[in-house]
Amino acid sequence: MEFKIRSALIVMISVGITLLGVTSTASAQMKNVAKSQLLPTENQMIVAYYGRPGVRAMGVLGKYSLEAIIPIIKAKANEYKKASGNQNIVPGFDIVYDMATIHPGGNKNYISTLSSQKLMPYIHAANKYGFVLFLDLQLGKKTPVQSIRSVLKYLKYNNVHIAIDPEFNVHGVGIRPGKIIGHITGNQVNQVQEAMSNYMKKHGIKEKKILIVHMFRHSMLTNKKDIKTYDNIKLVFNLDGFGSAGLKVSIYNSIYTKRLSNKVASGFKLFFNQDKPYLMTPKQVLGLESVNGERIKEPPKYINYQ
Repeated sequence: MEFKIRSALIVMISVGITLLGVTSTASAQMKNVAKSQLLPTENQMIVAYYGRPGVRAMGVLGKYSLEAIIPIIKAKANEYKKASGNQNIVPGFDIVYDMATIHPGGNKNYISTLSSQKLMPYIHAANKYGFVLFLDLQLGKKTPVQSIRSVLKYLKYNNVHIAIDPEFNVHGVGIRPGKIIGHITGNQVNQVQEAMSNYMKKHGIKEKKILIVHMFRHSMLTNKKDIKTYDNIKLVFNLDGFGSAGLKVSIYNSIYTKRLSNKVASGFKLFFNQDKPYLMTPKQVLGLESVNGERIKEPPKYINYQ
């Protein structure tokens, strides 16, 4: 996509990313991790496919019909079950609900919102087949808390969660998305969590929800020390960049720290077309097999494919 800026991943990430990690060190130990590290689904891992229905350029979900993609995602989740021996792996949809655009649109916010008519079949399918579903927000001219207001109503479905993508945040900047790599602050993440938590309490939503923050460079989320924890929300910081398998493993192992591990679980993204020269296998993603002599040390809780 014209404004999808990822080609300089190696340079940008090498500046130094300080994302946060998980506590387990091998697949066999996953059932013994601290409760603070478990995702609210009571599954230790989620395997999701990313994209926007009907938009091929936005990821694998746009390349298949809903009926066709369900068995494909199930099969991928089963690959991870087989590789790890862990049966508590749930498949999922990561749907781009607010898509950043190069045109301002009627609201002048550079965002194209997915219609309810296109979204609801995925929510119903997720409920029917035991998937989770993330509503992904690319921000544009909206602040994070402004962006989530339109999707809070979907939290009434117990399989629906939220993801935000700082890359396309140009709030307060006189340019369109894609001209710069956007960022958000730890306090803005707190505002999102607060809005989610308040809505859930007001509407009697008892189950916990997941909030994913995508990023592929350190500066995309500033003031991480300000981030608070909420009892009914689990944070996932998703390493959202492409590159060679060796580079991805090296970066992943270097960025996750113990310092705030009780606040944030880890995510790992793979790209079918951009990860060169080959796509990592489930065993490599789980750290059960090495890549160029190096293994992933702590298996991610959230794995997504684009």
